[in-house]
Amino acid sequence: MNKKVTTYDISNELGISRNTVSKALNNHASISEETKKKVFEQAIAMGYKKMVPGTGERTAISQSTKCIAYLTRIDRSTNGYWMNLMRGVEDVLRGSGYDMKMSFIKDEDIISLTVPPMLNSTIDGFVVVGMLNKAYTEKLLAHSLPKVFIDLNAELPITDLKADLVLMESEESVYRITRHLIESGHREIGFIGDISSRSFRERWIGYSRALHEANIPQNPSYCITSTHSISYQSFEGIADTLGALEQLPTALVCGNDLMALHAIRFVKEKGLRVPQDIAISGFDQMKETELLDISLTTVANNEFQLGLRAAEELLYRIQRPNRAFEVIHLSTKVIFGESTHTTRP
Repeated sequence: MNKKVTTYDISNELGISRNTVSKALNNHASISEETKKKVFEQAIAMGYKKMVPGTGERTAISQSTKCIAYLTRIDRSTNGYWMNLMRGVEDVLRGSGYDMKMSFIKDEDIISLTVPPMLNSTIDGFVVVGMLNKAYTEKLLAHSLPKVFIDLNAELPITDLKADLVLMESEESVYRITRHLIESGHREIGFIGDISSRSFRERWIGYSRALHEANIPQNPSYCITSTHSISYQSFEGIADTLGALEQLPTALVCGNDLMALHAIRFVKEKGLRVPQDIAISGFDQMKETELLDISLTTVANNEFQLGLRAAEELLYRIQRPNRAFEVIHLSTKVIFGESTHTTRP
Protein backbone atom coordinates (compact mmCIF):
# COMPACT_ATOMS: atom_id res chain seq x y z
CA MET A 1 0.00 0.00 0.00
CA ASN A 2 1.35 3.42 -0.94
CA LYS A 3 2.31 5.80 1.85
CA LYS A 4 -0.22 8.58 2.33
CA VAL A 5 1.12 11.97 1.22
CA THR A 6 0.93 14.73 3.85
CA THR A 7 1.54 18.48 3.90
CA TYR A 8 4.86 17.65 5.59
CA ASP A 9 5.95 15.69 2.47
CA ILE A 10 4.92 18.56 0.19
CA SER A 11 6.82 21.11 2.29
CA ASN A 12 9.95 18.94 2.15
CA GLU A 13 9.76 18.63 -1.64
CA LEU A 14 9.34 22.36 -2.15
CA GLY A 15 11.69 23.51 0.60
CA ILE A 16 9.07 25.76 2.22
CA SER A 17 7.40 25.65 5.64
CA ARG A 18 4.50 23.36 6.34
CA ASN A 19 2.48 26.38 7.41
CA THR A 20 2.94 27.94 3.97
CA VAL A 21 1.79 24.71 2.33
CA SER A 22 -1.28 24.52 4.59
CA LYS A 23 -2.21 28.14 3.92
CA ALA A 24 -1.73 27.72 0.18
CA LEU A 25 -3.95 24.65 0.08
CA ASN A 26 -6.62 26.59 1.96
CA ASN A 27 -6.31 29.54 -0.44
CA HIS A 28 -5.16 31.93 2.30
CA ALA A 29 -4.91 35.57 1.22
CA SER A 30 -1.42 35.99 2.70
CA ILE A 31 0.09 33.53 0.20
CA SER A 32 1.07 34.75 -3.27
CA GLU A 33 -0.64 33.32 -6.33
CA GLU A 34 2.69 32.01 -7.58
CA THR A 35 3.31 30.06 -4.37
CA LYS A 36 -0.25 28.73 -4.32
CA LYS A 37 0.14 27.49 -7.89
CA LYS A 38 3.44 25.79 -7.03
CA VAL A 39 1.96 24.09 -3.96
CA PHE A 40 -1.20 22.96 -5.78
CA GLU A 41 0.80 21.50 -8.66
CA GLN A 42 3.17 19.67 -6.30
CA ALA A 43 0.25 18.31 -4.27
CA ILE A 44 -1.38 16.89 -7.41
CA ALA A 45 1.89 15.44 -8.67
CA MET A 46 2.47 13.65 -5.34
CA GLY A 47 -1.11 12.36 -5.12
CA TYR A 48 -2.17 14.39 -2.08
CA LYS A 49 -5.59 12.98 -1.25
CA LYS A 50 -7.37 16.31 -0.71
CA MET A 51 -6.61 17.43 -4.26
CA VAL A 52 -9.04 16.71 -7.05
CA PRO A 53 -7.58 17.18 -10.59
CA GLY A 54 -9.59 19.78 -12.49
CA THR A 55 -9.73 21.35 -15.92
CA GLY A 56 -9.33 24.98 -14.85
CA GLU A 57 -6.29 26.92 -13.74
CA ARG A 58 -6.59 25.68 -10.18
CA THR A 59 -7.82 22.52 -8.53
CA ALA A 60 -10.14 22.42 -5.55
CA ILE A 61 -9.83 21.01 -2.05
CA SER A 62 -12.38 18.30 -1.44
CA GLN A 63 -14.81 18.62 1.43
CA SER A 64 -14.54 15.78 3.92
CA THR A 65 -17.46 14.66 6.05
CA LYS A 66 -14.98 13.75 8.82
CA CYS A 67 -12.75 16.66 9.72
CA ILE A 68 -11.02 18.05 12.80
CA ALA A 69 -9.84 21.64 13.24
CA TYR A 70 -6.42 22.35 14.73
CA LEU A 71 -6.42 25.83 16.31
CA THR A 72 -3.35 27.70 17.48
CA ARG A 73 -2.53 31.35 17.99
CA ILE A 74 1.06 31.49 16.82
CA ASP A 75 2.65 30.08 13.69
CA ARG A 76 4.63 27.30 15.35
CA SER A 77 5.05 25.08 12.31
CA THR A 78 8.79 25.69 12.04
CA ASN A 79 9.45 24.97 15.72
CA GLY A 80 10.48 21.36 16.34
CA TYR A 81 8.43 20.96 19.53
CA TRP A 82 5.15 22.16 17.99
CA MET A 83 5.82 20.38 14.70
CA ASN A 84 6.16 17.07 16.55
CA LEU A 85 3.00 17.75 18.54
CA MET A 86 1.05 18.46 15.35
CA ARG A 87 2.45 15.31 13.76
CA GLY A 88 1.05 13.33 16.69
CA VAL A 89 -2.42 14.79 16.14
CA GLU A 90 -2.26 14.10 12.41
CA ASP A 91 -1.05 10.53 12.97
CA VAL A 92 -4.13 9.58 14.99
CA LEU A 93 -6.59 11.39 12.74
CA ARG A 94 -5.12 9.88 9.57
CA GLY A 95 -5.45 6.38 10.99
CA SER A 96 -9.06 7.08 11.98
CA GLY A 97 -10.24 8.46 8.65
CA TYR A 98 -10.31 12.14 9.65
CA ASP A 99 -8.80 15.09 7.84
CA MET A 100 -7.19 17.94 9.77
CA LYS A 101 -7.61 21.62 8.92
CA MET A 102 -5.36 24.17 10.56
CA SER A 103 -6.48 27.65 11.61
CA PHE A 104 -4.33 30.39 13.12
CA ILE A 105 -6.05 32.60 15.68
CA LYS A 106 -5.05 36.22 15.09
CA ASP A 107 -4.72 39.00 17.66
CA GLU A 108 -7.70 40.80 16.14
CA ASP A 109 -9.80 37.64 16.51
CA ILE A 110 -8.99 37.56 20.22
CA ILE A 111 -9.86 41.23 20.68
CA SER A 112 -13.18 40.85 18.83
CA LEU A 113 -13.88 37.38 20.30
CA THR A 114 -14.29 35.98 16.78
CA VAL A 115 -13.93 32.22 16.48
CA PRO A 116 -12.46 30.72 13.28
CA PRO A 117 -15.16 30.44 10.57
CA MET A 118 -14.38 26.77 10.03
CA LEU A 119 -15.93 25.96 13.42
CA ASN A 120 -19.29 26.80 11.88
CA SER A 121 -18.76 24.47 8.90
CA THR A 122 -18.57 20.69 8.58
CA ILE A 123 -16.14 20.17 11.47
CA ASP A 124 -16.60 17.29 13.89
CA GLY A 125 -14.49 18.75 16.70
CA PHE A 126 -11.38 20.78 17.39
CA VAL A 127 -8.06 20.78 19.22
CA VAL A 128 -6.78 24.01 20.79
CA VAL A 129 -3.00 24.17 21.09
CA GLY A 130 -1.31 26.62 23.46
CA MET A 131 -2.59 29.10 26.00
CA LEU A 132 -5.07 31.87 25.07
CA ASN A 133 -6.52 34.61 27.27
CA LYS A 134 -9.47 33.89 29.55
CA ALA A 135 -12.19 35.65 27.54
CA TYR A 136 -11.29 34.00 24.24
CA THR A 137 -10.89 30.60 25.88
CA GLU A 138 -14.36 30.96 27.40
CA LYS A 139 -15.67 31.76 23.91
CA LEU A 140 -14.20 28.51 22.58
CA LEU A 141 -15.44 26.57 25.60
CA ALA A 142 -18.99 27.79 24.90
CA HIS A 143 -18.92 26.27 21.41
CA SER A 144 -21.09 23.17 21.13
CA LEU A 145 -18.52 21.08 19.22
CA PRO A 146 -16.40 18.45 21.04
CA LYS A 147 -13.08 20.00 21.98
CA VAL A 148 -9.73 19.20 23.59
CA PHE A 149 -7.25 21.75 24.92
CA ILE A 150 -3.50 21.27 25.10
CA ASP A 151 -2.73 23.67 27.96
CA LEU A 152 -5.26 26.19 29.29
CA ASN A 153 -5.47 29.64 30.82
CA ALA A 154 -4.81 29.20 34.55
CA GLU A 155 -7.56 31.66 35.50
CA LEU A 156 -10.14 29.10 34.39
CA PRO A 157 -10.96 26.44 37.01
CA ILE A 158 -10.83 22.86 35.80
CA THR A 159 -13.89 22.06 37.91
CA ASP A 160 -16.96 22.04 35.66
CA LEU A 161 -14.71 22.43 32.60
CA LYS A 162 -16.79 21.65 29.49
CA ALA A 163 -13.86 20.24 27.56
CA ASP A 164 -11.05 17.73 27.91
CA LEU A 165 -7.57 18.93 28.85
CA VAL A 166 -4.26 17.20 28.07
CA LEU A 167 -1.00 18.30 29.73
CA MET A 168 2.47 17.02 30.47
CA GLU A 169 3.11 16.28 34.15
CA SER A 170 4.79 19.39 35.54
CA GLU A 171 4.33 19.89 39.28
CA GLU A 172 6.15 16.83 40.59
CA SER A 173 9.01 17.19 38.10
CA VAL A 174 9.78 20.78 39.09
CA TYR A 175 9.29 19.88 42.75
CA ARG A 176 12.06 17.27 42.39
CA ILE A 177 14.40 19.74 40.71
CA THR A 178 13.80 22.36 43.41
CA ARG A 179 14.33 19.78 46.16
CA HIS A 180 17.61 18.84 44.49
CA LEU A 181 18.72 22.46 44.60
CA ILE A 182 17.73 22.79 48.25
CA GLU A 183 19.58 19.60 49.16
CA SER A 184 22.64 21.05 47.37
CA GLY A 185 22.57 23.97 49.82
CA HIS A 186 20.67 26.61 47.82
CA ARG A 187 18.36 28.92 49.79
CA GLU A 188 17.99 31.80 47.31
CA ILE A 189 16.09 30.14 44.48
CA GLY A 190 14.17 32.04 41.82
CA PHE A 191 11.56 31.04 39.23
CA ILE A 192 10.95 32.27 35.66
CA GLY A 193 7.67 31.57 33.87
CA ASP A 194 4.33 33.03 32.82
CA ILE A 195 2.04 31.44 35.41
CA SER A 196 -1.12 32.50 33.54
CA SER A 197 -0.59 29.22 31.65
CA ARG A 198 -1.83 26.14 33.52
CA SER A 199 1.23 24.08 32.65
CA PHE A 200 3.53 26.83 33.94
CA ARG A 201 1.29 27.36 36.96
CA GLU A 202 1.73 23.70 37.87
CA ARG A 203 5.52 24.11 37.58
CA TRP A 204 5.29 27.16 39.84
CA ILE A 205 3.30 25.12 42.37
CA GLY A 206 5.96 22.39 42.36
CA TYR A 207 8.67 24.99 42.96
CA SER A 208 6.67 26.68 45.73
CA ARG A 209 5.81 23.39 47.45
CA ALA A 210 9.46 22.38 47.66
CA LEU A 211 10.38 25.69 49.30
CA HIS A 212 7.46 25.47 51.71
CA GLU A 213 8.31 21.94 52.83
CA ALA A 214 11.92 23.02 53.45
CA ASN A 215 10.76 26.08 55.46
CA ILE A 216 12.52 28.41 53.01
CA PRO A 217 10.75 31.77 52.55
CA GLN A 218 9.89 32.55 48.94
CA ASN A 219 11.53 35.78 47.81
CA PRO A 220 9.23 37.54 45.28
CA SER A 221 12.13 39.61 43.94
CA TYR A 222 13.71 36.43 42.59
CA CYS A 223 10.55 35.33 40.76
CA ILE A 224 9.72 36.55 37.25
CA THR A 225 6.08 35.53 36.89
CA SER A 226 4.15 38.64 35.82
CA THR A 227 2.11 38.24 32.64
CA HIS A 228 3.07 41.75 31.54
CA SER A 229 6.62 42.36 32.77
CA ILE A 230 8.67 40.71 30.00
CA SER A 231 8.63 38.69 26.86
CA TYR A 232 9.53 35.29 28.29
CA GLN A 233 10.59 33.89 24.96
CA SER A 234 13.14 36.60 24.11
CA PHE A 235 16.66 37.03 25.43
CA GLU A 236 16.21 40.80 25.67
CA GLY A 237 13.11 40.48 27.86
CA ILE A 238 14.67 38.07 30.34
CA ALA A 239 18.03 39.88 30.33
CA ASP A 240 16.37 43.22 31.08
CA THR A 241 14.39 41.77 33.98
CA LEU A 242 17.29 39.83 35.49
CA GLY A 243 19.53 42.85 35.00
CA ALA A 244 17.12 45.00 37.03
CA LEU A 245 17.41 42.77 40.11
CA GLU A 246 19.44 44.23 42.97
CA GLN A 247 20.84 40.78 43.64
CA LEU A 248 20.67 37.56 41.66
CA PRO A 249 19.55 34.32 43.33
CA THR A 250 21.98 31.40 43.56
CA ALA A 251 19.63 29.21 41.50
CA LEU A 252 16.96 29.74 38.83
CA VAL A 253 14.18 27.29 38.04
CA CYS A 254 12.99 28.14 34.52
CA GLY A 255 9.59 27.25 33.07
CA ASN A 256 11.13 25.85 29.89
CA ASP A 257 14.49 25.28 28.20
CA LEU A 258 14.26 28.39 26.04
CA MET A 259 14.05 30.57 29.14
CA ALA A 260 16.92 28.60 30.67
CA LEU A 261 19.05 29.21 27.57
CA HIS A 262 18.36 32.95 27.79
CA ALA A 263 19.21 32.95 31.51
CA ILE A 264 22.47 31.06 30.92
CA ARG A 265 23.47 33.51 28.19
CA PHE A 266 22.73 36.45 30.51
CA VAL A 267 24.76 34.91 33.35
CA LYS A 268 27.75 34.25 31.11
CA GLU A 269 27.66 37.74 29.64
CA LYS A 270 27.86 39.04 33.23
CA GLY A 271 31.06 37.06 33.70
CA LEU A 272 29.40 34.54 36.03
CA ARG A 273 29.53 30.75 35.82
CA VAL A 274 26.88 28.03 35.64
CA PRO A 275 26.50 26.24 37.99
CA GLN A 276 29.25 27.57 40.27
CA ASP A 277 27.71 31.04 40.63
CA ILE A 278 24.14 30.34 39.55
CA ALA A 279 22.52 26.95 39.02
CA ILE A 280 19.88 26.89 36.25
CA SER A 281 17.26 24.32 35.21
CA GLY A 282 14.76 24.13 32.35
CA PHE A 283 11.88 21.99 31.08
CA ASP A 284 11.18 20.25 27.71
CA GLN A 285 14.62 18.82 26.77
CA MET A 286 14.94 20.97 23.64
CA LYS A 287 17.54 19.87 21.09
CA GLU A 288 19.01 23.38 21.13
CA THR A 289 20.39 22.74 24.63
CA GLU A 290 22.82 20.21 23.12
CA LEU A 291 24.88 23.18 21.92
CA LEU A 292 25.67 24.23 25.50
CA ASP A 293 29.09 23.47 26.92
CA ILE A 294 27.38 21.87 29.93
CA SER A 295 24.41 19.53 30.17
CA LEU A 296 21.17 21.18 31.29
CA THR A 297 19.00 19.90 34.10
CA THR A 298 15.59 19.63 32.44
CA VAL A 299 12.42 17.56 32.16
CA ALA A 300 12.04 15.19 29.24
CA ASN A 301 8.60 14.90 27.71
CA ASN A 302 7.31 13.58 24.40
CA GLU A 303 5.42 16.20 22.43
CA PHE A 304 4.53 13.64 19.71
CA GLN A 305 2.80 11.52 22.37
CA LEU A 306 1.07 14.66 23.65
CA GLY A 307 -0.39 15.23 20.19
CA LEU A 308 -1.39 11.56 19.90
CA ARG A 309 -3.18 11.61 23.24
CA ALA A 310 -5.01 14.85 22.52
CA ALA A 311 -6.31 13.51 19.20
CA GLU A 312 -7.32 10.20 20.80
CA GLU A 313 -9.21 12.08 23.49
CA LEU A 314 -11.04 14.17 20.93
CA LEU A 315 -12.17 11.09 18.98
CA TYR A 316 -13.28 9.53 22.28
CA ARG A 317 -15.28 12.69 23.09
CA ILE A 318 -16.93 12.71 19.65
CA GLN A 319 -18.08 9.13 20.19
CA ARG A 320 -19.09 9.61 23.85
CA PRO A 321 -20.24 13.22 24.26
CA ASN A 322 -21.98 12.58 27.59
CA ARG A 323 -19.09 10.98 29.47
CA ALA A 324 -17.35 12.93 32.24
CA PHE A 325 -14.73 15.36 31.00
CA GLU A 326 -11.12 14.48 31.74
CA VAL A 327 -7.89 16.23 32.75
CA ILE A 328 -5.02 14.04 31.56
CA HIS A 329 -1.36 14.31 32.55
CA LEU A 330 1.27 12.44 30.55
CA SER A 331 4.31 11.24 32.46
CA THR A 332 7.65 13.05 32.25
CA LYS A 333 11.19 12.31 33.40
CA VAL A 334 13.60 14.60 35.25
CA ILE A 335 17.07 14.69 33.67
CA PHE A 336 19.68 16.02 36.09
CA GLY A 337 22.55 17.70 34.25
CA GLU A 338 25.66 19.66 35.08
CA SER A 339 23.81 22.99 35.20
CA THR A 340 22.60 22.28 38.76
CA HIS A 341 25.42 20.06 40.02
CA THR A 342 26.87 22.33 42.65
CA THR A 343 27.08 22.34 46.43
CA ARG A 344 26.61 25.60 48.28
CA PRO A 345 28.60 26.23 51.47
